Amino acid sequence: MESTVRNLMFDLATGRKIFDDSANREISKDEANDKLRSIMFEKLGLNEHSTEKQINRALKSERATEFFEVIEEVIEKEIEYGWKDNEFFNSFVESRNLADGDRTDFWTDEDIILNVAKVSGDHHDYTIQRLASGSSYTVPTSRYAVKVGSDIRLFLTGRKNWSDFIDAVAKAYRKKIQDELYSEFMNAAAKLPVTTGFTGTGALSKDKKDDFDNIISNVAMANDVSSVVIMGTKAALKKLNALCEVDWASDAQKQQINETGILGTYEGTTLLEIPQRFKDNKLAEKLVDSNVLLIFPVIDYKPVKFIDGGETTLEYSQAGDNMDDQQTYEAQRRMGVATIITRQFGQWRFA
Repeated sequence: MESTVRNLMFDLATGRKIFDDSANREISKDEANDKLRSIMFEKLGLNEHSTEKQINRALKSERATEFFEVIEEVIEKEIEYGWKDNEFFNSFVESRNLADGDRTDFWTDEDIILNVAKVSGDHHDYTIQRLASGSSYTVPTSRYAVKVGSDIRLFLTGRKNWSDFIDAVAKAYRKKIQDELYSEFMNAAAKLPVTTGFTGTGALSKDKKDDFDNIISNVAMANDVSSVVIMGTKAALKKLNALCEVDWASDAQKQQINETGILGTYEGTTLLEIPQRFKDNKLAEKLVDSNVLLIFPVIDYKPVKFIDGGETTLEYSQAGDNMDDQQTYEAQRRMGVATIITRQFGQWRFA
């Protein structure tokens, strides 16, 4: 496919300004989408009056190959940069990209025993392992797919523009990746054994403040750091509000609770919200346990290991030999997530 067409696709997908050099003016997004759509019609042998059946058959033909290749390239760039604009990812996730030649195995010479929790595919099946120091461990990967068939047709029929189509796929992947990172980390860490003096239970109250503060102090001392971070869902972090009944809470912090629902910090300790998600569209089960707060050291240590296959592929599956020749297109990418606990941490469980 010509470089000008590829550039148009990338510019539209990334929201860059597009110029018509011959007319010496900036082209609107609507104009650019119409231009790209007309190019694709020509490439696929379609027009604005083509039926859905004709569009489906064109997308199945050899003429669509270059079209799909560009979609794969654009989605890869969107995914690569999108999920890293995230505080949790930058602070707690060590990522590797297989397309860049990175390895899937990790090595540690830590003296303490490693606790490894792996998640497989979409099933959240955790395998708890213990590895001695000087061990190598490999993060397994699974193939994840996002259906994009209807979005392609919506673009070609003018009901969705190009950037919306690309964003829909990239956002679906980013959400899936973040869901795996948040839930696997929180749930795995909560299942691992914690040493006495680093765990607490029950509702937070004035009477429990000393116990909670001791956990923070113990985590800092055990890791030889001066600061820690308290992590949990918004529902879990809100339970720290009960400690506002004591003298340490300032009027400004109480005002912040009124505005945001949670404290900004706890006596100088940073709070990091882990977004809550539902496991699926049934809205019946939540991904992250809101009955636990984790206390981790602020240190050059990233317990979550993320392996990215680095390549997005578009594949289609035939729904059956039906009259309208419907197909389902999927964007597929291989990924893997594991939580490796090599530092002492604390946790408080409310129930």
